[in-house]
Amino acid sequence: MDREAAIGLHRVPAESMNRSILILAAVLCTLTVSGQQPTIQTNVPLVLVPVTVAERKGALIDGLTVDDFVLSDDGVRQKIHLDTSDTVLAPVSVVLAIQCSDISSTALAKINRVGGMIQPLIAGERGSAAVVAFDDEVRLLQNFTTDSTKIRSAVQKVRGRSATVGRMLDAVAEAARMLAEQPQNRRRILVVIGEARDRGSKTKLDEAIEQIERAGVVVYPATYSAYLSPWTAKPQDNPPTGGGLLTGLGDLIRLGKTNTSDALARASGGTHLSFETLHGLESALTKTGEEIHGQYLLSFVPAASDNSGFHRLEVVVPSRAGVVVRARAGYWPSPSRER
Repeated sequence: MDREAAIGLHRVPAESMNRSILILAAVLCTLTVSGQQPTIQTNVPLVLVPVTVAERKGALIDGLTVDDFVLSDDGVRQKIHLDTSDTVLAPVSVVLAIQCSDISSTALAKINRVGGMIQPLIAGERGSAAVVAFDDEVRLLQNFTTDSTKIRSAVQKVRGRSATVGRMLDAVAEAARMLAEQPQNRRRILVVIGEARDRGSKTKLDEAIEQIERAGVVVYPATYSAYLSPWTAKPQDNPPTGGGLLTGLGDLIRLGKTNTSDALARASGGTHLSFETLHGLESALTKTGEEIHGQYLLSFVPAASDNSGFHRLEVVVPSRAGVVVRARAGYWPSPSRER
């Protein structure tokens, strides 16, 4: 199946179409009379694979063509289509998830000031963004909008609460659900601003990763240390409840646990950046926006496969030795539907 057929752009002569409809109707009628039910199986019609290609020191590489890329689906090379940042038509949908537990109060003083960056730098001119906050629960502060003023206002209103819980994985699961409901042709981005590790989610890491893989979400965590953040804050932004020695000791104990943000970024093809100062946060968001809008967008129509589970993807650029290539680890076919 070629790309045009996959997205429904092909045209069929009216006479041929009418004949096909009559044949299909006859088949359906026969199956109904005999008591059988027709089985229609559907798969992923088009898989989108945003790809970042960078030098070892981080500089993005542009100017590549479709012939520079090799994409394999479960080890089988695929015929791919390529859109660059200049030609890509897929707009961006972004969920900004902000940790707002009380332990994050000093970091929030910085985060409150960057809401105006989300729409122009990350969502882009044709994109939309939503804002959620998470502590001991996940709350929607602003649904998808293209209005930068509404996004900035939602971010400004985020405040630390009494809870020390930071349910990042629960927020990731909710963001994946929200993004899955966006139009299929959109690139789906999740920006998480919080600590690097989860605090108390009901959702497990492998469950969250599967959900972002199924929804085709790329995760960009921007994280801070709740221990270090108070030492980089202005006095007026440093309430007594925000971080401290006990928090630092707790962080050291938790260092042995899985770095949630690293795992989410690696699985989805995103980048994990960290910050401690306002300038560092602004820089992290700027780099994230530059990467999103400097990506190559590969797409392909999967061949028929007996694998109804996870499909592993591999993207390489043989023509450029030593480059860093980041892309989603794989995808899940849509469940077969029987009618």
